[in-house]
Formats: sequence, structure tokens, C-alpha cells
Amino acid sequence: MSDSYPTADDGLKLLHAGMTDVGQRRTRNEDSIGFFEPADRGGPYLMIVADGVGGSNAGEVASELAVETVGRAFFAEGDPESENDALLQAMQKANDTIFSEASADPNRVGMCTTFTCASIRANTIVIGHLGDCSAFMAVDGTLVKLTNDHSLAEEYAQQGREVPPDQAHLTNVLTRWMGIEGQIQPDISDVMQFNDENTLIICSDGLTKVVQEDEILRTVSMHLPQTACRKLIQSAKDNGGPDNISVQVARLTRF
Repeated sequence: MSDSYPTADDGLKLLHAGMTDVGQRRTRNEDSIGFFEPADRGGPYLMIVADGVGGSNAGEVASELAVETVGRAFFAEGDPESENDALLQAMQKANDTIFSEASADPNRVGMCTTFTCASIRANTIVIGHLGDCSAFMAVDGTLVKLTNDHSLAEEYAQQGREVPPDQAHLTNVLTRWMGIEGQIQPDISDVMQFNDENTLIICSDGLTKVVQEDEILRTVSMHLPQTACRKLIQSAKDNGGPDNISVQVARLTRF
């Protein structure tokens, strides 16, 4: 069953589930997920997916550090007064922690991760994002993407240009990630509405590379979060599962 959590709205509850899988071709899982509860039901829940960048040293360490550090730092002073500011500060702290750990250990030099999270407070959300994990909202039979990939391919797309043939091999190259020296530039959304019977999905690119958005929409619309996670991961594996696969699903519903 999906887990059920109370919210600040007495008539509204949060259903949630999250799963991660190594996929069909990788030997280790460099994805990490996290779900953090507030000290009281009036505070925000925090849902995270991080994907250690493939090919880097200790990608799984970077993603674990990102999840653990942000989960701890976001709630360091209790209920954050500004979730936008708290997310930005927590993500910067995670970046600094990863970079420091990498600098101290030759076996971890260059480790980094992508990162996407959602702070959920009653019927509002704030998204924090770096890299090419994705956040979606299923609303009234439509799947709305809430994040833009920080990749070379996305930069070309936003400019209305096609990737030149001689750069086609670079389309998946990231332009932002967590674990670099200095200040990061995450996308932090404004506060957005998260209405009852809407569904929020956060996933790694191991899902979006092989499962179409219409299938994601259909799956989360037909099933509760735990079953939806299981079926989406299985769909990715049925389609070759070339990468690690992580997905978290949250739905607001009335009693």
C-alpha cells in the first residue's frame, strides 16, 4: 500500500511511494531517493531523487550525500520560514559537502550528481532542480513537466535550434550539476498549487529516456502511488532498462 500522511488541511492527506532499481544493464545503482517528514503536520514534506552522474567516480556516494545533506539542512531550523530560501541553502550545502568529500579522497575526485526535489506543504509545492532528473504534475488528464533539463540538448531546444550533426554525441552532456567548486545555480520554482487529486512525479532520466510521457500519465492516473512506481519501473526495464531507474509519486486526496 502507499503510505498516507496528514497535512495542515484536516480534510487532505498525502499518499506517497518511492522506489529505485538498478535497471537491466548497470551493475550498481548510482541513484538515491529520500522522503523526509516534518516535525509536525503543519510543516512541509520533502521528496528527493538524485542521480549520480554516470562515469564519474563514486556517483552513488555523491547522490547519497546530496539526499542526506539536503534532507538534514532543509529542516535544520525546524519549519522553514521560506521554503525557497531553505531549498537553495540546503542544495548549496550539499554541493559543498560533495565537493569537500571528493577533494579529500582521490578515489572520489570528480564525483557529482543531478538532483530534483519537491517541498510539499498541504496543497502547495516548491521545486528545486539541478541536472536532468524531472518533475511532473498530472492535472486533469494532462502531464505537465515542471523542470527543464540542464543539458546541451535542452539549451539548443530552448533556442529553437537543432543540435548540429557533429555535436550529436554531446546531446546528453549536462550543463549543471551538484558537486562543483563554488556557487551552484539551481532552478528554484515559485510556490505552485498542488490540488487534491493531482499527482506529483519526480524521477531520474532512467525512466524518462525509455518511458513516454503518455504512459507515465496513464500509469499514475490509474494507480495509487506504490503500484504506479512499481509499474513505471517495470516499464523502463521492459524497454531495456539501460540506466538506473528511480521514481517517487505523491498524490493529494480528500478523506
